[in-house]
Amino acid sequence: MLFLFQLVQAQQQPNFLFFEQNMGIYNPAFTGSEGAFVGLGYRAAWSGIEDAPRATSLVYNTKEKNRASWGFSYLSDKVYVENQGMVSVDYGYKLQLSTNTNLHLGIKAGANFNNIDLDRLNRITQESNESLGNVQNYLNPLLGIGAYLKAKTYFLGLSVPNFLNTKRFKEVNGIQATATDKPHLYASGGFAWKLNNTISLEPAFLYRMVSDAPNQVTAIGKINFKDQLQVGVGVSNNDYISAMLAFKGMKLFDFGYGYEMGQRTSSTALRANTHEIFMRFKFGGQIKASLEQKSNSMKL
Repeated sequence: MLFLFQLVQAQQQPNFLFFEQNMGIYNPAFTGSEGAFVGLGYRAAWSGIEDAPRATSLVYNTKEKNRASWGFSYLSDKVYVENQGMVSVDYGYKLQLSTNTNLHLGIKAGANFNNIDLDRLNRITQESNESLGNVQNYLNPLLGIGAYLKAKTYFLGLSVPNFLNTKRFKEVNGIQATATDKPHLYASGGFAWKLNNTISLEPAFLYRMVSDAPNQVTAIGKINFKDQLQVGVGVSNNDYISAMLAFKGMKLFDFGYGYEMGQRTSSTALRANTHEIFMRFKFGGQIKASLEQKSNSMKL
């Protein structure tokens, strides 16, 4: 008799190059820390490969009222026949520690989803396969927490976007399948070092940890010109290097483009390149408050 089983372990969240702009996906405490906006991100991994990973993000934040802000986060990560992601409502509350330092606390509540289109599988034969009976779509609740410390020249974040250890079990014709959504821990940080009135250096990092899978670290070094244009390079411990360009000078709109490629010295078999874009629309109330603050500073 032959007994055969297979154990598969992997991280479930995509890795965005523009993680600062998508921070609401990872950390609910980010809600309200940058005013009211709606942001959209898109990541196309492994360029030129059919059915390669495609990730889409949407983050919406309201303006602050009585130190509190509400937000909405959506993430879709599609790979071949599988589309998994999350949708959540975020709440953030600000504690002012000093004139230029605020501690934001947040909570995230929503659901994780997973949809698998078995009809698109490229099967060798169309004969019935009892193992496929264990494959099913699901919708599970999520609950997460986070903290985000923001000062004039630096930020630090720590969060678990979903600490519910959800486990699914199914048995069909004696074939058993178990899947578990394990909590992910995220730590982030960055600071701004002003060289002169025109140029500042702004390094940042995102660290992700989950049990039974390799830890992920992404570090990016950016040069900021007059707070209008950012040029940066980055590196990850998955043998990928990256470059990015972001425009921040417009009153109501920010956008950027990133490019990621595998290092030639890497032993990884697949080193296809990745493209990423982000767009952010800032609401008028936020711009008006910013202009008033600058005007008051000039008067002082």
